[in-house]
Amino acid sequence: MILAAGVGSRLDPLTSQLPKPLCPILGKPVMEHIINLCRIHGFTELAANTNVMGDKISEYFKDAKKNFGVTLNLVYEPKLTGVAGGIRSCRKYLTDDVILIIMGDALTDVNLTALYEAHIKGNCPVTIGLKDVEDTSQYGVAVVDKNNIVTYFQEKPKSHEAKSNLANTGIYFFNQSILDEIPSETEAPKFDVATDLFQRLMSKKIPMQGININSYWADIGTLKQYLQSIKDVLEGRVKIPVLCKASEHGFIESGAMIDPSVKIQGKVYIGENVKIGPNVVLNGSVCIEKNCTIGANSYINNSIIWSNSKIGKNVKIINGILGNNCTVSEGTEIISNSVWAPDTVIKDGTKPTVLIK
Repeated sequence: MILAAGVGSRLDPLTSQLPKPLCPILGKPVMEHIINLCRIHGFTELAANTNVMGDKISEYFKDAKKNFGVTLNLVYEPKLTGVAGGIRSCRKYLTDDVILIIMGDALTDVNLTALYEAHIKGNCPVTIGLKDVEDTSQYGVAVVDKNNIVTYFQEKPKSHEAKSNLANTGIYFFNQSILDEIPSETEAPKFDVATDLFQRLMSKKIPMQGININSYWADIGTLKQYLQSIKDVLEGRVKIPVLCKASEHGFIESGAMIDPSVKIQGKVYIGENVKIGPNVVLNGSVCIEKNCTIGANSYINNSIIWSNSKIGKNVKIINGILGNNCTVSEGTEIISNSVWAPDTVIKDGTKPTVLIK
């Protein structure tokens, strides 16, 4: 099951018109990368819960069998019911003895096959994928003993208070019996996994094991992390399939038109039908989604530009993120670390929607 009902408020204003699972990572929504990961490891019967802009998710994945090689059953939740509540809403599709639960808005190349094998070998009804992190204040963390059995949970502890640096990735294997531990919607309208279900299991002494996934994993839930994750993909720190043309400078999709005078000084992704004019400099990690135009003599550094945006001549963008359909007037210098909502017209003096902190 893919969890795809999150609000994505920390990615605002990018998520003002697009649900978080559809936020692009090199031309594909992050949820599509998760579906591809599942398929590669043999998980092809999928379910997902949706809520915020669920119609857009349904529209994008409506031909999942044809386009992605999986069966995808989408369940719309009128109200958010917590992570375990979302699992409950999809239960009729979760019929196997062992069920994979994975977030639809995280970027990862975790070896699901190895984690599944660890689940079977460990003989625990729950396996939790864990990841070493530096800043525990952003995550729920788990403490495990020498046999990998979870002994304690902390929710977003400050670094000096953390009893572990192993973050809960939201990647789980559950035996079918665990679904019986999720109460009905009448009993618990909202029921989470980490704060409710796992506490219930610990009180009943039902063992859970935590396995370090030793892979790339990032919740793209903040603007800063989203920018960093794009950089990580471009610099090869994430093993996800990118099917377009690869070069020493990164990835270029079909139909892209790049003037021969363009200088690429870093790693870039240039989407379908992007047009880049003369003497443009792309520096650092730059991601330009489909149907954008970049005017002559512009300079773009460590930035993300979403689809259908128009960048005028002599524009400078540093550490910025532009939503879909933005227009940047000729000669504008974008304030560093700024994010612009979709459909914004930007000129000198225009205040950014938010700043990346």
